[in-house]
Amino acid sequence: MLTRAQSLKLQLYTFCFIFTLASLSAGAKTQKVMIFKPSAEEMQAIIAAGTEGGKAGALQYQKGEGIRLLMTGHSWVAPAKNSLPQIAEGAGFDDHRQRAHISGGGTGAANAIWLKEFGKYDGKPPRSILVPAIATGEWDVLTWGGYHKDKLEYFTQWIDLGLKHNPDMTFCKQDGWPRYDSKFKTMKSDEILKSMKTSYSAHRTTGQKEFFAAMEKKYPGKVRIIPAGAAVVDLIGRYYAGKVPDLDCIDEKSKGGKKGVYRDGGHLSRVSGAEWLVGYVYYGMLYKKSPQLIEGFTPKNVPPRLDKTMREVAWKAIIESPYSRIRDEDGDGVAD
Repeated sequence: MLTRAQSLKLQLYTFCFIFTLASLSAGAKTQKVMIFKPSAEEMQAIIAAGTEGGKAGALQYQKGEGIRLLMTGHSWVAPAKNSLPQIAEGAGFDDHRQRAHISGGGTGAANAIWLKEFGKYDGKPPRSILVPAIATGEWDVLTWGGYHKDKLEYFTQWIDLGLKHNPDMTFCKQDGWPRYDSKFKTMKSDEILKSMKTSYSAHRTTGQKEFFAAMEKKYPGKVRIIPAGAAVVDLIGRYYAGKVPDLDCIDEKSKGGKKGVYRDGGHLSRVSGAEWLVGYVYYGMLYKKSPQLIEGFTPKNVPPRLDKTMREVAWKAIIESPYSRIRDEDGDGVAD
């Protein structure tokens, strides 16, 4: 049983962690909190329009070996959006398909994207990228990026639409990771790591737990959480332990290094290749196989040693997560 002081401390850690997700980039707009329930006529009009069809790719694909993936999200989802197709192809899934509606900061939250699809965001015309695709019933998974002030309704509106057109569709919410805050500049590495682990653990045992339980009650077996945050925290721990020699700093902006975990204290580095970590987590979650099993593929400009570490970190985060629904008890790299 937690004491009052411990409870308040846990709430503070949780708030600080969630608040970092609300500040994904400087000046980013905050999420719209209104709920919009389209009428049958409004829904049909958006489905019929498909205004972004040509830009985002085909509206539907026949089922094959690859995953047919629809993605919403913000800049912390973008690394997976960009790297996952290459990873899947490297693993032999030439028919991996993606269609994404991504936008920065709060404008990429689950509800913001929903509003944009129907033209209910800042008075702008509809950007019907995902809703017409969902209506075909030819997509396997829909993913979101978590964000500050999220409500369950922001996700259930997507789930209800998806299951209406494809009862076998499943859904994943990507979590976030702690920022490298300015306060860390005067702290020792072990103190920084402890702070990050504590904030992530607090978020997992409160926000994630509540979200997963609510979804499991309403949609049994349909919703999972992508543990990108756990993977990032693990990589940071290995860096501080001197086990990731291909990185020369924790944060390129604040520490002046050239190859870090972060590029600006929040977003993962493109120069070092750390961004690929999120893609590997998505691959393991969706294909239920460890990226360590992929042969003959190394991302361009990513040191093989770092690539090997990120694959290991990604699978470890997945099989240790209580909300991934993936276990690998026999250690063969394939979900049990």
